[in-house]
Amino acid sequence: MATSQTDTHAHEQTRRDEQARKNDDAARARVEMLADFRQRATEDVWKSMKSRVDAASQGFQNASDALSFSGEEGERLARQSGQDVEAITKFGTVLTQACQDSSREWYGLAQKQLQRNLEGLSQLAHCRSVQDFAATQSGLVRESLQAMVEDSRVIAEISLKAVNDASKAVAGTAHEKGRSNALTA
Repeated sequence: MATSQTDTHAHEQTRRDEQARKNDDAARARVEMLADFRQRATEDVWKSMKSRVDAASQGFQNASDALSFSGEEGERLARQSGQDVEAITKFGTVLTQACQDSSREWYGLAQKQLQRNLEGLSQLAHCRSVQDFAATQSGLVRESLQAMVEDSRVIAEISLKAVNDASKAVAGTAHEKGRSNALTA
């Protein structure tokens, strides 16, 4: 009779382990899909940003040609347009970098969460009693909440850095524009 119970328990443990492996494989496939999506989205954003900057540059050039300003006024407008395009380009570069950083961080957080989930499933699968299962589960929930708070803090820091970098890029271009205007005056 003891052997029968041991065999049943071993069979159940094997079944749980196999299910955990299947869940692991499915989760890894989803994370890989997310990574591919992130890469494609980043490339699309970069291409879109580049085409918009190119279009803006061409638009400024066309407007300058159409208005045919000459002399000092033409030079000033050309310089101002160039500085505006530079500001847009810097801002776009900063935002693209922020998107890449954020995307990379989200991917890393997803991988960490996947690993925590798999470890948690393994812990739950090895529980021997209802009380052990409940204690393990509540510990996993607590750890998950702590991880969520920490992950949110990291994402908030990345967002704040992106805003600060974008602000510095625009402010730096405005400062350069002010110096340029002072030199021509």
